[in-house]
Amino acid sequence: MPTITRSLAWLLSAFALLLSACQSVAVSEGPSGPGVVQSIQETQRTSTTANVVGTIGGAVVGGLLGSTIGGGTGQTIATAAGSIGGSMAGSAVASKAGAETVWVVNIRFEDGIDRAVTVSQRPNYRPGDKVRVDNGGVFPLAAK
Repeated sequence: MPTITRSLAWLLSAFALLLSACQSVAVSEGPSGPGVVQSIQETQRTSTTANVVGTIGGAVVGGLLGSTIGGGTGQTIATAAGSIGGSMAGSAVASKAGAETVWVVNIRFEDGIDRAVTVSQRPNYRPGDKVRVDNGGVFPLAAK
């Protein structure tokens, strides 16, 4: 029983360390103004929160399962191996479960610089179309 208590204390310490590393970062304002769509690429974006929760949850479950194997040094090694394996498995499962489809729209702005804007809704414009970027959204301009 003392080994399980030590393992849980170690896992909780690791959890606290991981949470302290998850600080909010201020997001700078993105590009805005009129431009022309150069390309659109569909991709998958994974949720950072889902990955962290999956990793930590997997480590805890793996550590608990590993602590039931053997005794003494073998039990400590099994607990550590279970934590590592569980965190890897939890992260892999969470990254697939937390994925969402997004589109990266490459736009050439009037200043001649190409910038990428990521949108979460399927674009209703194509390469060559004139658009306006405002507050992270890309909106087609009416043809004149």
